[in-house]
Amino acid sequence: MALKPEQSEAEAVWAANEPYIRRICAYKLSSHPHEAEDAVQEIALAFFEAIRKGTQIRDPKKWLTVVASNIIKDCYQQISSETRRFVSVDAQDVQSIPAPQEPPELPEEVLLQCKSMFLDSLSEDERTLFRLRYTKRLTLKAIAKQMGISEGNVKIRIFRLKRKAKRFVEDWSEKHL
Repeated sequence: MALKPEQSEAEAVWAANEPYIRRICAYKLSSHPHEAEDAVQEIALAFFEAIRKGTQIRDPKKWLTVVASNIIKDCYQQISSETRRFVSVDAQDVQSIPAPQEPPELPEEVLLQCKSMFLDSLSEDERTLFRLRYTKRLTLKAIAKQMGISEGNVKIRIFRLKRKAKRFVEDWSEKHL
């Protein structure tokens, strides 16, 4: 490595590895570019401080990578602690925020109508599965045994039944509410 007359060996090592360190910091802290630049500066300070103390660094690139990793972790912790800080809020501001509106409760007869229409739309196997799982509250193992299918198949059918119920309720509420 050719040294410039005014450049020490440590400065030459840093100059050779700085672009690599900048890329790491820019990539890992891409959503916080100002933090990335600060991290590069902290890494440089740590490197020159270690050299000043006489630390023998056999593989500077590896050493700098480890230091960069630790400093980046510290940056993330600092960023997350800053975002968790509470902002003081005036009591008057809080009172001016409207309370969320609760959706109106549907009458029980409306819900029963939706449920009966949903059950009417199911096949015989789906109705049996619905009854065993949600009326009798049987375990997957008991349902599998009673229906003569595997537990895995029961899980899949229940998942599909839930998805079908969700779609049915969404469609029904758009039409009837």
